[in-house]
Amino acid sequence: MKRSEIEIVAWTRRDLLKFAAVAWAAPVFAQARAGAGQRGPAAQPGTQLVLLGTQGGPGVAANRTQSSNAVIVDGRPYLIDCGYGAIKAAVQAGLTLGTISNVFITHLHDDHTADIAALLALKWTATQNPGEATIYGPYGTTAMVDAAIAFSKANVEIRKIDEGRAVDPKTIFHGRDLAAPKITEVFKDDRVTVQAVENTHFPDRAKAQMNYRSFAYRFNTPTRSIVFSGDTTYSENLIELAQGADVFVCEVNGNGAGPNAPARGAAPANNNTESIARHVRETHSTPEEVGKMAAAAKVKTVVLSHQVGGGRGGNTDPLTADLKKVFSGEVIVGADQMRL
Repeated sequence: MKRSEIEIVAWTRRDLLKFAAVAWAAPVFAQARAGAGQRGPAAQPGTQLVLLGTQGGPGVAANRTQSSNAVIVDGRPYLIDCGYGAIKAAVQAGLTLGTISNVFITHLHDDHTADIAALLALKWTATQNPGEATIYGPYGTTAMVDAAIAFSKANVEIRKIDEGRAVDPKTIFHGRDLAAPKITEVFKDDRVTVQAVENTHFPDRAKAQMNYRSFAYRFNTPTRSIVFSGDTTYSENLIELAQGADVFVCEVNGNGAGPNAPARGAAPANNNTESIARHVRETHSTPEEVGKMAAAAKVKTVVLSHQVGGGRGGNTDPLTADLKKVFSGEVIVGADQMRL
């Protein structure tokens, strides 16, 4: 090969490497620029609800995202739960990592928390000056955040040396354990007030053996009130929290209803006191129970999320039939990326 040909090949390789570097960096620095100004897409006034993930349970699906929601108030997002796929779903919904500063976890099952480590790692990596983020939740949340930071220890140390980064994630990312046996105000800023209360996802026999708890949340803004049930079966605390709410985002287990469903409290098979089947049957809400809670709380609209069973579509969906027998308000079967 002639010298001129060798030089052409070499320059071509350099150009390809430069192009690849620019292509890799573009989305990262786009997130950084957006985060630095705390702006995503053009901020819309008022309160929006975005269902980032409506899948129920810890399975991984090719076309569904685990539990996650965003309440966006005058352009500022607040995340509720952060299951697997939530961060990608947030970006698909037009949010940027820099704008996500407050996350509220209902409970510490992995289908509600799997993307917490990804959120913190990617938020830190997106810019030399990442903003702070606080993860609120029941007992164990602080330890979970500490573990998420530890997960990225090598990534942080490498990038500090190789890229000149100076921010220690421990100084900007925080977990906060909440206690809410009764309705409790747990957060307030200039745009939203958040209340929490324990629901009934964990039975008393389980709570007697552990400090972990499960919450429902209410977001009150100047224009709307939105309640998130978290995972739960019928709950008087939740009914009290949801009184008069504009939107009631509630989990639903369509497989737990019907004449052939095992009765709650039925003797477990093989004398196994605790089992996955018993947990699913006894600690989630049937469509009828969702309707009864919505009716008792006098909410305006029910949005079904964390869906197990049902067809997820239309007024004849199996998830809505029993619900509508006891609740006369609007019922929406949620879907990933639905904006309300």
